[in-house]
Amino acid sequence: MATQEIGIPIEFEKGTFNNTVFLNGKLQLIELAKDDNNQIIYAPEGYWISETIRVADKVTSFKYIAKNIMGSGSYKIYTSSSPDGFEWTDWAEVNAVDGKINSPVGYYAKIKIFINATLSNISITIDNFETNGKYNNSFVNSSNGVLELKKTYISPYVKGSSVSEGSLSKAPVMKTQFKKIDSINIIGG
Repeated sequence: MATQEIGIPIEFEKGTFNNTVFLNGKLQLIELAKDDNNQIIYAPEGYWISETIRVADKVTSFKYIAKNIMGSGSYKIYTSSSPDGFEWTDWAEVNAVDGKINSPVGYYAKIKIFINATLSNISITIDNFETNGKYNNSFVNSSNGVLELKKTYISPYVKGSSVSEGSLSKAPVMKTQFKKIDSINIIGG
C-alpha cells in the first residue's frame, strides 16, 4: 500500500478517484477486505486525478513536484497542461529522480497519481465446510468436513443390468452425460 504527498497545495479531497481514497491526510488504495490473519487487502492498482489547477501565478512553483511515499508499493506521477482549460496535453510522467515536470507550461494543469500495490501471498478461507453435507449432490461430497469430488457415480442410464453365469446384460450410457469415467464397478451376488 502506498501513500503520496505532493509539494504544491492540492485538494486531494476533490478529483477523480479510481480504486483510491484520501484518508487521514494521505492518498492510498482502497481497502477491499481482510485476510485470515486480519491483514488488509488493498486494490491491486488505482489512480487519482486532480481537479483543474490554475497555475497562472504559480508557474515557478509548479516546475517541480515533491513527493514522499509511505508503505510498500510503487507509484508514478503524471501531469497534463492546458492553455485554456479545454484542450489538454497528453499525460507526461514526472521525473522520478528530481520531481521535474515534463509537460509544457500552461495556464492550467492536472495531476494524475497512479499507485500499484505490492503483491504478496494471502490466506483467505472461503468456506470451512463445517456444515456437514452442505454441498452434497451427485458429483460432490462435503460430509467429512472437506469438499471432495465423488469418484463413483450411479448411472441413471443402467437399469436392470444383471450378471449371471456366462452372460452380461448391458445398457447404453450416453457419452454426452459424462466428461470422464473414473471406474466401472460390477457388483455381483
